[in-house]
Amino acid sequence: MSFIRKHTAIAPFCIALIAVFATAAEQSVPEKLEREEARKLENPVAYSKGSIREGRKSYLRLCQDCHGFDGRAQAVRDFDAPNLRTPNVWRYGSSDGELFLTIRDGAGHDMPPFRKRLDETKTWQLVHYLRSIGPKELRPAMQP
Repeated sequence: MSFIRKHTAIAPFCIALIAVFATAAEQSVPEKLEREEARKLENPVAYSKGSIREGRKSYLRLCQDCHGFDGRAQAVRDFDAPNLRTPNVWRYGSSDGELFLTIRDGAGHDMPPFRKRLDETKTWQLVHYLRSIGPKELRPAMQP
């Protein structure tokens, strides 16, 4: 068997193995996570204009129907969606990790999980967008 044929036969296996490791590397937040553990998580995505812009895209697509275009949830009457500009009224925590967990897994009766619609990076970017519309003193330092 020629060298090329021999090594081409294992190529699909190698590609599959790389895909498994790449996926594992992208998923750094455990599937099962308690709120206490989530509180300690730090956002691995840099807080930048780009990450805020990407987070805003996700927000407009998935969140504005309940929380309003501006995050204040003033037009919603069917259920009690929190004002996303005032973290002191959030029931499920306001740390980056708690926000991540709430977005990914849902919370209460009205907040659905978005784990199937947002990957980890998109979820962390959405956390940054929420920071960008909230109080200035709770925003991380802007990265280039």
